[in-house]
Amino acid sequence: MPEFGVGLHYGATDESMSLLDLATEAQARGFDSVFLPEHSHMPVARRTPYPGGGEVPRRYLRLFDPLTALAMVAARTDLVVGTCVGLPGEHDPIAHAKAVATLDVMSGGRTVLGVGFGWNDDEFENHGFDPRHKHAIVIEKVKIMRALWADEPKAFTGEHLRLEASWAWPKPVQRPGPPILLGGLATRTTFSRVVDWADGWIPMSMEPSASLAADLQRLREMWVTAGRSGSPHIMVMQAPRPADELVDLFAAYRSLGVRRVLLDLPTEGPDVLIPLLDTGAIAIAGLS
Repeated sequence: MPEFGVGLHYGATDESMSLLDLATEAQARGFDSVFLPEHSHMPVARRTPYPGGGEVPRRYLRLFDPLTALAMVAARTDLVVGTCVGLPGEHDPIAHAKAVATLDVMSGGRTVLGVGFGWNDDEFENHGFDPRHKHAIVIEKVKIMRALWADEPKAFTGEHLRLEASWAWPKPVQRPGPPILLGGLATRTTFSRVVDWADGWIPMSMEPSASLAADLQRLREMWVTAGRSGSPHIMVMQAPRPADELVDLFAAYRSLGVRRVLLDLPTEGPDVLIPLLDTGAIAIAGLS
């Protein structure tokens, strides 16, 4: 994968621009990736308020299954495909590990797994687990996935889940597995989790600010202290801007050691999205 790339974050639905058309147009314009968010469903009666305030946006009710949709994108294009963010806590980890590994094999090692804990406790609870233990359960599910991707059978025993040592194929092309990037606030807890079991971080902020630079420095110091090799994989989202502003923003992110910037697209039709792709393409060309 390239040291720095610009991709797309797109809440694709059955009402917005065709995901495959968008991906084809994106590749032609120099974007390197497409990332999809995830919500399995949206309970009508919820205790959990929407973090943005007010009603849940309509797109949240209609999002595609990301791995199924990304498999189609991987077959049609040469783009990196990934989730931003996926919700592993809402999956059976054995089945999810196989699905992700299959996508990585079929795409030739072009899969990135951005993950989060999910804001909607009601959605999580419908999948059969107590949301009071959500963070621990998600972490244990990720660790089970990693155990299944290992070269030799590994067992896992956690507080909430367990796995007997098991044979499981296919193994991901990327070893020891596709990069797993944790989305979250810039807290010591988030960074400790990244260092413990993830491969990188997806910040919540959308600006290459001095505070982001300080946060990245802190994460990298914790990474080295923990004895991790290399450096954490950093991926950020950026709202659309005019092309001249995007050139400067992309350059600033690159100077901070960010691996990939995702242009955060609205869930709209081609009349809105194609001009945004054109603007992004101008900015990408301006980086050369």
